Amino acid sequence: AKAEFLENYISPNAAAIPAAYKEAKGAWTGTYIGVLGFCSNKTVLGRIGVEVPRSWNALLNPKYKGQFAMPHPSTSGTAYTALWTLTQVYGSEDGAIDYFKRLNANVFQYTKSGATSGPMAGRGEIATGLIFSHTCIKFREEGLTDLVVSFPSEGTGYEIGGLALLKGAKNPIAAKRYIDWALTAAAQEIPPTVRSYQIPTNPNAKISDRAVRLSDVTLVNYDDAKAGAAKKNLAARFDAEIANAPR
Repeated sequence: AKAEFLENYISPNAAAIPAAYKEAKGAWTGTYIGVLGFCSNKTVLGRIGVEVPRSWNALLNPKYKGQFAMPHPSTSGTAYTALWTLTQVYGSEDGAIDYFKRLNANVFQYTKSGATSGPMAGRGEIATGLIFSHTCIKFREEGLTDLVVSFPSEGTGYEIGGLALLKGAKNPIAAKRYIDWALTAAAQEIPPTVRSYQIPTNPNAKISDRAVRLSDVTLVNYDDAKAGAAKKNLAARFDAEIANAPR
């Protein structure tokens, strides 16, 4: 929006979407919410002698050495969500970097993609991966039945899947109609039929019984604007002080 790539559009159906899940002037409107969590293999957890992780500190247990995987914040939005989340949990960027320095001793691999650690855990290659929870549920539904989802009690971050109209788009009328449709309850009830268990932004949409309930999770105060402004420098610090981005 700041680079003027987007054209503001406030859909008549955006009125139903809570203010937290849309940009006030219509630069973008959210269609789903995804909550960051831990995706663990119950069998491997038992083998290494740890409980299902329910805190960020649990991952620092020496028994996790070589048993944790996560994407890198320079290549993955999932990982950057985690990095910014930890700035809120520990109160500063320095606090987040210090946490990841300690966690680094237990990391088996930093991956490019946010979804990669889920199958790794499902196959038993690691005990726990960092992933958006709905993706872990998807992998479990697809046959990786040892997977279990959990969330840190100190608080976790989340993503908003947004739609926007590109400035100068060749088919703006069709684009607006698509946005109008995607914000309806009926449209937001389709994803679970193809194992996409995000939380709909339209409060009138039925939430899948497999989806996470926001009321069951402690969320941090995730400020998208501040997170975006800090991303370049914070991701560079991770690269320089903790681990190089995967090539």
